[in-house]
Amino acid sequence: MANKWRTTVAEANAVLHKYSVNPSNLVTEVLVRRWDGIDRTYVDAARTILKAAKTVTDPKADNITFSGAWTVGNVWYDPVNGSNIAGSTSIYQELKVGNNLYATPDNLSLVRSRSYPLEQNENSWMYYERFKTEDTSRWKNVTYAGLNDEVYEGLRQIRTYDAWVANRLARDDKFDRPPPYTIGYYDRLFLYNIIYDETGSYGGASSAGLYYILSNPTYRLDPYDGLETSWFGTWTAIATPVIREVWHEENEDGTYDIFRTLETTNTTAIMRTRALTYAGMVLVQGAPALDDTSLILWGFEKTTEKIYKHARFMIGSTTYRVTADAACVATDVGGVEKGQATVSVTPSVSQSTEDSCDDYPRQVQALFIAL
Repeated sequence: MANKWRTTVAEANAVLHKYSVNPSNLVTEVLVRRWDGIDRTYVDAARTILKAAKTVTDPKADNITFSGAWTVGNVWYDPVNGSNIAGSTSIYQELKVGNNLYATPDNLSLVRSRSYPLEQNENSWMYYERFKTEDTSRWKNVTYAGLNDEVYEGLRQIRTYDAWVANRLARDDKFDRPPPYTIGYYDRLFLYNIIYDETGSYGGASSAGLYYILSNPTYRLDPYDGLETSWFGTWTAIATPVIREVWHEENEDGTYDIFRTLETTNTTAIMRTRALTYAGMVLVQGAPALDDTSLILWGFEKTTEKIYKHARFMIGSTTYRVTADAACVATDVGGVEKGQATVSVTPSVSQSTEDSCDDYPRQVQALFIAL
């Protein structure tokens, strides 16, 4: 005699058991649906069916459709020993949002970001400072098929325009689909799609020699053959990008998370001076003569600087050593006030130093070796 319990896990019989989402992180969306009153002898057959389902499109619960592609997480069942369905089994299926073929803004999150200064030395006392930024992005729940359909390749390399065209010609089944967040370097002027609508109008042109990153792409299918014929999106200039690392990790549900660390360097350089002794553009003043044992130096940042015995500096190819402490005084040269000191030196002034000071008065630099 047949019992009253169900022997199917039909969509129409699924009920909503639990739903949760963090609006600040949409990839946390979880739907748990339940089938009640399942015959206990059918559990093994149902288990086989549910284990085989890796993804579900537009699942139903309480006859409400939860649109989109969902990835199956855990599946379990509990025997029911109370209530009006005692003696049956309830089967639960956990669904996680996302079953993405591509990296999209919906499954993107920033998992790490850091910025640090980059020093480019001009000389011993002054340098230019730029800032480098490293951002590590993660794209969640990408399918294995999507992982191998140029998504990973697109994220891990910077393509030139010629490489892009070659890739497009090789894909004769559809228009080249550049994955979102692909970076392109364009060494020529070319049209690109800011807006590509149904009329096929373009929205702008790139500047040669710049890097661009694609975001918010949309793909359009040809209404006649169903193949992709165009895409549009936003291309944004990005400063000197370097792809430091790209990797992917498999999740328990069989999807993959893709990670990319992207380094950029800002183009604005800020001049910095080091807090060092004898800092400044120190110049030789006056007209030193051959065999002189003293030199007048001007241009110290501190007008009260003290030049210590044994300090060394170079003028051209000659290295001089200070033989006695000397103190600076504030001196105005050409409307600029800096520290000036008369220092005794050894060896005595060389012919090359005399000649350079005669040929380029007040332009010969003294480069201190130990600052």
